[in-house]
Amino acid sequence: MRAIAVLLVLASLGWAQAPAGRLFPNQADPEAGRKLWSANCTICHGEQGKGGRGSDLTKGTYRHGSTDDDLHRAMTKGIPGTEMPGFPLSAIESMQLLAYVRALGRSALPEPVGGNADRGQAIFFADGGCVGCHRVGAQGGHKGPDLSDVGARLVPAALMASLVRPDESVSPQNYYVRLVLKDGRPITGRRMNEDSYSVQIVDEQDRLLGVMKDELKSYELVKKSAMPSYEGKLTQSQLADLVAYLASLKGAR
Repeated sequence: MRAIAVLLVLASLGWAQAPAGRLFPNQADPEAGRKLWSANCTICHGEQGKGGRGSDLTKGTYRHGSTDDDLHRAMTKGIPGTEMPGFPLSAIESMQLLAYVRALGRSALPEPVGGNADRGQAIFFADGGCVGCHRVGAQGGHKGPDLSDVGARLVPAALMASLVRPDESVSPQNYYVRLVLKDGRPITGRRMNEDSYSVQIVDEQDRLLGVMKDELKSYELVKKSAMPSYEGKLTQSQLADLVAYLASLKGAR
């Protein structure tokens, strides 16, 4: 029982220090985020987030990094050399405030409305090249996450953000790794599984590889997305069509 108690204490410490977007997604309600924003952020960034003493956060681009980890660090630790202080937020509060900042940034994105799912399916399997990395049902590759039920997990605005700002929120299960073997050969791929002795990845050729850690010269975990942005590569109409198709993917019953 004492060992279990120690594990629970360590786990609670880890939860308290974890980046915001990783925890309690059901509690990221907009009203809680708005209250935290009004209490802590409006004096510099303005009520609407358009800036003042602080930068404009409605454009969705940030000077000191755009990942969840970057924003979480800025909110809780501050930004050295600037007027941005760190705030003593709990894990839930930091997640709620991060969700609100993301919502401000998405106001600059194209509205994901009026799309046609059939046209979006054609883009996914042809012009967009999505099927080379992602699976839907039994079709597609393994280099990116399975999208068979993505419409049940993400709202259209989040789907649009994932297409034009793929680095914005990357789940740990979708991190990439850069490996260098002791003989100098590099290997890059999406991390599928890892333990104390080995790591399994899907490489650039869509092959599942297992590598023993004692065979490695270096190991780098990449917390950004390997997916390119489709901003400027697809028209707003095509993006809306692709979002409509992705939103229709609810997975098997």
